[in-house]
Amino acid sequence: MESLALVLEAVGIPFACHQPAGQLLVAGEDLPAALFHLEEYLRENARWPPLPPPCPVLPAQSLPTLPALLFLALFFAQTGTWNQGNDWFIRGALNNTAVFNQGEWWRLFTALTLHADLIHLLGNCLIGGMIIHLLSGIVGFGQCWLLLICTGACGNLVNIAIRRELHLSVGFSTSVFAAIGVLTGLQLAHSSHRSARALLLPLGAGMGLLAFLGGEGGRTDLGAHLFGFACGIASGWMGKRCGLIARFQSPTWQFFFFFLALAAPVIAWMWALTYRCG
Repeated sequence: MESLALVLEAVGIPFACHQPAGQLLVAGEDLPAALFHLEEYLRENARWPPLPPPCPVLPAQSLPTLPALLFLALFFAQTGTWNQGNDWFIRGALNNTAVFNQGEWWRLFTALTLHADLIHLLGNCLIGGMIIHLLSGIVGFGQCWLLLICTGACGNLVNIAIRRELHLSVGFSTSVFAAIGVLTGLQLAHSSHRSARALLLPLGAGMGLLAFLGGEGGRTDLGAHLFGFACGIASGWMGKRCGLIARFQSPTWQFFFFFLALAAPVIAWMWALTYRCG
């Protein structure tokens, strides 16, 4: 009744409130005008306030994140830590000389599966696991992991393309920061028609995470983190703007993309082992 009283007061119609009956009393000559304004108010506000948007539900499709990260841990148990005599790292570590001079392009993928030590592995699995789980819930587990592998490989490529001296690198962190980049790119694409502030906020948040998580430690490959992040932004923005991410949300596509993502490093390692052993 309070809102109806405010309507009559706003249009200047005298009234009295009869609280026990919950009624508004107006003079007889004001009744038509009062009814008109009240009916207009009720009609215009029939659907106000609007219903809140449905809460996004993380699909169960994000569950393969844990087995995939477990695979990285099991692979580390097989490969061990990085040292000069470790054959796994000789065959699979990112090496700009081997890639560009000897054509060993598989290293762009195999390097993502190697870790220098246990701390390196745990950092990528714990921090990366949370970020990847979030991204999987947004784009689906298949698209998420395919984006991780592809943007991680692209980040590795850019990282060694700018180097003149010998550069060696390993780790899934390139893909982890690519995941942060994809999230940033998705938000940038969503905000593309808004203010400059709306564009700068997600970019600033992504750069903040990059600075906070990606620049610590004497053995940290900041270039891999930076270029993984940049490739992720480009992929997330283009995927959202072109409608590709929304187009391939069905479970069939998700499983197909997931197996492609798993196949890429497996085939890369088969190629590496065959080439080295042949």
